[in-house]
Amino acid sequence: NNNPKQPCPNKASTNQPSTSNFTFFHFRLFPLKNIALVGRCTTSCDIFICSTTQTRYIMRSIIHSASRVATRAARRQSSVSLSSTSPLTQRTVPAITHRFKSSLPHPSEDDELTHNNDNSTSTVGESLAQHEATPHLDNNTSDTIEDYTAKAGTPSPWAVFDAWGAGEGIVDPLSAEEESLLSPEMVRIPTVEEERSSVPDESDILKSYDKLLKRKSSVHFGYPYNLMYNHEELYEFMKYSINNLGDPFITSNYGVHSRQFECSVIDFFADLWKMPKDSYWGYVTTCGTEGNLHGILLARECHPDGILYSSRETHYSIFKAARYYRMDAKAIPTLPMGEIDYDALASEIQANRDRPVIINVNIGTTVKGAVDNLDRILRILKTLGIPRERFHIHCDGALFAMMMPFVDWAPEITFEKPIDSIAVSGHKMLGCPMPCGIALTRKEHVKKVEQRIDYLNSVDTTIMGSRNGQAALYLWYSLRKKGIAGIKRDVVHCMETAQYLRDKITDAGLTCRLNDLSSTVVLERPMDDKFIKRWQLACEEDIAHVVVMPNVTKVKIDKFVEELVECKEKHGRTEPARGDSPLRKLQSTSWGGSYVAPSVGTFKEDF
Repeated sequence: NNNPKQPCPNKASTNQPSTSNFTFFHFRLFPLKNIALVGRCTTSCDIFICSTTQTRYIMRSIIHSASRVATRAARRQSSVSLSSTSPLTQRTVPAITHRFKSSLPHPSEDDELTHNNDNSTSTVGESLAQHEATPHLDNNTSDTIEDYTAKAGTPSPWAVFDAWGAGEGIVDPLSAEEESLLSPEMVRIPTVEEERSSVPDESDILKSYDKLLKRKSSVHFGYPYNLMYNHEELYEFMKYSINNLGDPFITSNYGVHSRQFECSVIDFFADLWKMPKDSYWGYVTTCGTEGNLHGILLARECHPDGILYSSRETHYSIFKAARYYRMDAKAIPTLPMGEIDYDALASEIQANRDRPVIINVNIGTTVKGAVDNLDRILRILKTLGIPRERFHIHCDGALFAMMMPFVDWAPEITFEKPIDSIAVSGHKMLGCPMPCGIALTRKEHVKKVEQRIDYLNSVDTTIMGSRNGQAALYLWYSLRKKGIAGIKRDVVHCMETAQYLRDKITDAGLTCRLNDLSSTVVLERPMDDKFIKRWQLACEEDIAHVVVMPNVTKVKIDKFVEELVECKEKHGRTEPARGDSPLRKLQSTSWGGSYVAPSVGTFKEDF
């Protein structure tokens, strides 16, 4: 009881607690053995808790949650007191953000408006009147648990909170004071004790940084990162230095590792891509680039005098690997939609048929999300008479190799076909707080780079020496919690929502394209750089793109398109930079669809 003059209604007294003043609740985030009961009293009574372990983590969650509950109670009381005419109704309402909130969409998600206070002039009375009708930044949780499992395209059932702003609402920008705390001068590390008085406290800096990340996460559109995840159950393990140094299948003397989880992740992807048991090898990488570096390294070791062929729209890491390994490489032209030019590829292979063929097949290009036709490439090799022992195929599947197995009627990318390695990112489609990925290859190939290291009591087969064991644990957790059904729901959401975005931009009168097997929406580059930076769009010359991930909702898309139209009206439209610029290729009729409306006739008219 913080007020000694006011009796606490929870004590044994004549003032008995009422259900409106006192609320009990429990947390699903922690085992019940760690927390017995938590209470909150609206009449100045402190939180109380009965716990045995993990007190720090529990208390942090309690403080955030109690703050949220108190805010609701304050609103309810304010709505009553403001029902009559009062000067208070002329005040503006500051936005309040809380960290723990549900990311599951409301049943009417597609019809709701984004609540954005960037230029808000709403009064208390107006805000209270709209409170029940619109989503709020400070509280988008519901007091009841809704069943969304039947709704196609919703996030997986386990993802019940957003990654610090990755959900529906758009978080307010930082104040000038908060921004100043993140300036280089404020975050510098003092080298002498006297300098400490001239820099702010670390807690204040981190508080501003947390708000910045919430803000940036809420307007994250241009890069393929799934921000919709919940790994709170794993926070306890961040206190351990988990290092999977050495080969994932050969345990070293270092005992603080997560190899059992890493091997489970590798087994999952081997099964997904149809590799027979005991025929594969792989490991959890730091990112998709490391997976590509490893895959191309194995290709070079298998074919030291081979030539690397890849399209011009390939991720830069492939040609980085060629430079690192001093390999001859050919950048093959692409079709307007971003796929490799198959005729040009065939001509180059034919011209150099005296040397082995190393091909990087893009399972989703970086900018346009184009998928190279693996079957057509294999037919080219067969037509040219290239024997299996003379070619090596690596698949860069950073984003879409994780999605394609869950798209109905999509071409199959499996090791039942004569491919040799695949690299995929873990932090993209699955979602993970740290960059990571998976490299998978045929077991016989890795023998060419294997070296015994006595210091490790293991073998060296990976690009890195020390390897982040936390990443393997997080990937395992995501796969276990999502399951096949959960991943498919996320993929369906991405594909359907990308089509929604494409149609909205096209209806707004702007050039926009979407490849068939992709959730990457390509559009003409907005003229305003501030707009580009606000939505964190990835650009290439005169085009930009949005990668629709599970955290991208139709509510946010509506806000994005609204601001995009305003940008067009204020700054105009981008003109093609040259005759063969990326924007000019977006206007090619080879895409079909909505940019150039096809003339559809009858059978008799056409023939």
